Amino acid sequence: MVRSIAAALLATMVGLAAGSAFAQGALPNPLRPKAAEQKAAETAKAAPEKSGGATAEKPKRERSAKQKQNDDDMRACGANWRADKETLSAKGETWRTFLKGCRAAKKAGRERA
Repeated sequence: MVRSIAAALLATMVGLAAGSAFAQGALPNPLRPKAAEQKAAETAKAAPEKSGGATAEKPKRERSAKQKQNDDDMRACGANWRADKETLSAKGETWRTFLKGCRAAKKAGRERA
């Protein structure tokens, strides 16, 4: 009885090992001719090269004048916030409220000029 259980366990383990190797494609498919396998492998390799693949980088578009102005405003307002952070925080002002006022002041300054 012990031998039959051991034999059944051994057969199950061998079957699982073969099944996992087959699922990973390690074992050839006996129903598929070798020429078809080679053609499928060549097609899979050629597909990324044909479409440009993941290595082709898209050129960056130039930022618009408004985007550049926004970048400059954010840098200037950020520098002002960092310089006066302790006093502004003591007054209860947050970065969001400060930024809103800073942008409004910069926009008003540009409109006057």
